[in-house]
Amino acid sequence: MVDSLKKLEFFFIFLALPSIICFLDSTIIVFATLYLVFILSLVILYFDKTFSLVFLKKKIDWRFVSTFTFLFMCLGITYVLLIDKKLLFIFPKTNFELWLVVIFVYPFLSVIPQEIIYRVFFFQRYFPKNNNFNFLMILNMIVFSYGHLVFNNVHAIFITAVVSPIFTFAYLKKSFLTCVVLHSLGGQIIFTLGLGKYFY
Repeated sequence: MVDSLKKLEFFFIFLALPSIICFLDSTIIVFATLYLVFILSLVILYFDKTFSLVFLKKKIDWRFVSTFTFLFMCLGITYVLLIDKKLLFIFPKTNFELWLVVIFVYPFLSVIPQEIIYRVFFFQRYFPKNNNFNFLMILNMIVFSYGHLVFNNVHAIFITAVVSPIFTFAYLKKSFLTCVVLHSLGGQIIFTLGLGKYFY
């Protein structure tokens, strides 16, 4: 019975909600739902006696972060040049003050809630004893990229599908903080290069 409820819960959070929000086409609803699920995840994790915050405090692997940040930058520039070279650096060039605000608040308002939901909650709640790394990486990639269906464009889905396995590897093999820093830098690169229009 418990497993059945968890399966239903999983389906609703990671598949049904993005599908519903996609049709509503509202940025406010997107972020309101993100924070509600974030709070729900924190509550469930708090009452989970098998979960420990110690795991989230492991040190950052800066070599891993720097390597993939450089890769993200190179791939990001290439992607912009392929789809629309006019977008390159358009955000900081046209609205530098707002760009600074986004760069500063993005890790706190977007990355941390996403990583708690899609990495910490996802693995702790539904797959605490599953050691099939490749399966989990693929499944996490599917739900993480599908969650970006709410932005109603193929670029958000494609980009998140590409980076999701890297974030998952960072979380499972390095540390939560490594994943958060890498995700933050990746997102900041996205907004800086002009691809942010596809993520709000």
